[in-house]
Amino acid sequence: MFTKSPYQIMRTFNKVLLADCIYENASQSTIKKWLKRFYKEHNKAKRKYLDWDNDYINVENVIDFDFCEMFTTRYFSYNEHLRFNNKLHDVRYRLGRYNQIIDNRQLKIFIRFLDCYTDWVNDVEQELFDLNWCEDCELNMPSEDSITVYSGDRIVCVNCRDEDYYYHDGSDQYVRNDDDEYSYNGDEEDYDSNFEGVYRYDYDVMDRLSKMKLSNEPLINRKTLLAGLECEWEARNDCPSDFPEQIDSLFDGQYCMFKSDGSLRNGFEMVTAPCTLAYHKNKLDKLFSWHNWTDSDSNTRVKAWNTDTCGIHVHLNRASFTASQIGKMQVIINDEVNRNFIEAVAGRKANEYAKFKQKRIAEGGQRDYNKYEAVNTAHAQSIELRIFRGNATKNGILRVLEFSFALGEYVQQCSFNELHYRDFLKWFKLPRNRADFPYINEWFVRKGYLKDSRPNRLVTNEINEAIDNVVNG
Repeated sequence: MFTKSPYQIMRTFNKVLLADCIYENASQSTIKKWLKRFYKEHNKAKRKYLDWDNDYINVENVIDFDFCEMFTTRYFSYNEHLRFNNKLHDVRYRLGRYNQIIDNRQLKIFIRFLDCYTDWVNDVEQELFDLNWCEDCELNMPSEDSITVYSGDRIVCVNCRDEDYYYHDGSDQYVRNDDDEYSYNGDEEDYDSNFEGVYRYDYDVMDRLSKMKLSNEPLINRKTLLAGLECEWEARNDCPSDFPEQIDSLFDGQYCMFKSDGSLRNGFEMVTAPCTLAYHKNKLDKLFSWHNWTDSDSNTRVKAWNTDTCGIHVHLNRASFTASQIGKMQVIINDEVNRNFIEAVAGRKANEYAKFKQKRIAEGGQRDYNKYEAVNTAHAQSIELRIFRGNATKNGILRVLEFSFALGEYVQQCSFNELHYRDFLKWFKLPRNRADFPYINEWFVRKGYLKDSRPNRLVTNEINEAIDNVVNG
């Protein structure tokens, strides 16, 4: 590319830059394209700005910003960019020392072009590579390599996490190794709660609860699809202070327990054991037919839907899925083409506690410790769906549970090319699936997603009765 004598030495630019594997898996054709594009831009800049002997060159007069952005992000990952930048400084130093001897104008122009390019890219690398800043070591890192600790209150890099933090299962978050607050043992209640029978938010419910199924169902094994349910509720004014304890007693301490949650103003979170769908339905039937679920005016003791604090989280047991099946679930939930459908099912758009983020199937084998994502893969034992709006009605909670179980079954058998929500609905229309998931089926029909199907009559009657109670109550 350079033929004149000064350019002979600049040919070392090619060799030095690429000697230490600037690209992780670059082919020779990729390298040639890269060099050709870079030198072409250098020649454009040389023609564009002639006063290269001036001590001050305004970078805006020299660099094509579109080129810099395209060139940098197209050819480099962030780690490759760091290696490239280090090599570029090395080359610039060598060329500068050489130019002190020969004082060649063409070489000087090339050096100045390198300076302009590196200055601009370094100034905007935060935006170019979507970087975060580690609050511990104060270094930049790609967003996908950053980790939130203390429930998102702090962002650190992977190295700092590995050295200074550990994952606290009870509170589902990373905490410092020397943080005594998380080193307790035992079934401690949250004595700051306004309600009796509410445990601390970081208490591990599996210390008390076990996996559950109905007596007529097959034995639970490692691959049995189970789900744990987390329902956040705000208390109404007449909610008894022992309401959590009453529900716990209703189930003889075998189905759920209650925990505090920092996002709630005056409420608690019902956390169930990992159960089969049939077992959940049995227990929720019992809860919503319980005489004390509502007051004398038929108003529920708790509320969720019309709040800005409550959500429902569903934990599907991780062992039921392969890595690629988890990846398919992540793609379906996060893909832009499915966004309107997923938000309709969820009952809300993304928020700071459940962010949508484009995913690849290959990411299903990785644990992402940013827990505030629509599909949270931070847990060792479960995959958490965090997308759902809070609900305190039987049909609303069962609709969420059925969708989660149905999605889990779907990704276990669908192909990599069937990740559009229409593919999921096509599978759902099979008679067995409509029968197994009557509550979400009724919702799909009512919302027009299944136009040629009929809802379950029993479910429809339940919903109509619930609406009548609200309207006429």
